[in-house]
Amino acid sequence: MPHLGEHAIVLGAGMAGLVHAVPLARRFRHVTLVDRDLLPDRRDERRGVPQGQHIHLLVPGGLSRLEELLPGIVDDLTAAGAHVIESPEWRFHMGGGRLDLTGTDFRITGATRPLIEGVVRDRVRALDGVEVLDGWAARELTTDAGRSRITGVRLRSEAEPAEERTLDADLVVDTTGRGSPSPRWLAELGYAPPAEERLKVDVHYTTRMFRRDPAVLDGARNVLVDVPPDGRRGGVALAIEDGRWIVTLIGMLGERPPADPAGFADYAAGLWSRDLSDIVAGAEPSGEAARAAFPSFSRHRYDRLRRLPEGYLVAGDAVCSFDPRFGQGMTVAIIEAVELGRALDARGVDRIGLRTLAAARWAVQDAWDLATGSDLAYPEVDGPRPVSWRLTTAYLQRLLPAAHRDPVVAAAFIRVIGMLARPAELMRPHLLARVLIGSGRQTGRGVTGGHPAGTLARSTAAGRQQPRGDRSPARRP
Repeated sequence: MPHLGEHAIVLGAGMAGLVHAVPLARRFRHVTLVDRDLLPDRRDERRGVPQGQHIHLLVPGGLSRLEELLPGIVDDLTAAGAHVIESPEWRFHMGGGRLDLTGTDFRITGATRPLIEGVVRDRVRALDGVEVLDGWAARELTTDAGRSRITGVRLRSEAEPAEERTLDADLVVDTTGRGSPSPRWLAELGYAPPAEERLKVDVHYTTRMFRRDPAVLDGARNVLVDVPPDGRRGGVALAIEDGRWIVTLIGMLGERPPADPAGFADYAAGLWSRDLSDIVAGAEPSGEAARAAFPSFSRHRYDRLRRLPEGYLVAGDAVCSFDPRFGQGMTVAIIEAVELGRALDARGVDRIGLRTLAAARWAVQDAWDLATGSDLAYPEVDGPRPVSWRLTTAYLQRLLPAAHRDPVVAAAFIRVIGMLARPAELMRPHLLARVLIGSGRQTGRGVTGGHPAGTLARSTAAGRQQPRGDRSPARRP
């Protein structure tokens, strides 16, 4: 493949930055990943990933696309100790029951965030022309005289703040996360900064690790107990490397799961499914508890801007930050990286920022709607609840009970929340019939309809407006 330019810079060497470096390395002579942290060995946590102690996973759509970007990466993860967990080994308790995943063949990762990121980083570092510059922070962008094109980045050393350097580039990609300086940088250059959308949810979660007995729960390796709309508590457990469970307990709207072992076990025992309690009770703790808060979802609407400087792109959490309990962030970043490669192949670097943001809008929108829509089931959460939201919520109150007995319905649901398919798939006639028949057979079960993927209303509408271009199921849901 001929090179589109000499040098591309990626700001941030977390998962979003790493996966964006892959399509760039195939199209630019040199790629530099810049991160303010001194990057650790594969299994160590780092300051720049504050949620790194909690559950992270690649949902089915993320894992398959990561394999597309880096063939063989699943084997690398397995060799490093990660679990690759098949869907019959999941126990998903949603909407008042357990999804029937019999005969399905979805896969997710079971590993700590440092292990996943470390394996991917090793592969990216091995690509031709890729350099990782850690311990340096981006201070400002450099531009041409008319401020119409980004020409590079001015960096400052984290170890020696007086030490600076400037890197020239044909393309700069900002993946620095929720605290991205891009809105400020754009304003300083005379561009309109993006509007910001927020949804306050006040989620708190506590994570502990335990030694894993493979016989518990008949060998299941992934457990989800959803937070019902009439409750505040839920949790997730995932089998990870070194024979351990990582268990995260969730509290909505200010509910705070305790960190001490006894309080943690009592909280797990109070959930509406006993699976997490069965894991925690009697298990040997491994390490200390970690606590975190997620006050609000945040989305910067770069996709609505009419102007961006040439040679500039914003991606990952710098565009939209998702609560880690939904498992969307890494997958959305991978989809953005795939779309970046396609956009570069289509028209080179011309207007690459706006074109890539437009191409990846569907993924950000679906993930945003799936996550925030769930929380709108709580009256205390302030946000829009249009008629479409109410209609789709009513439909989901029928779909989830059907998915407790019908693996076809359950598989369609997993394809959507796993970002393998657009939400409109759930409205196809053959599935509608199965939902109506299946839910009718279970009348009176008292299903609440809440689930971690949330409402599909706005995403279903968006699914009818899929971006133009390749729409084959193998490449874009």
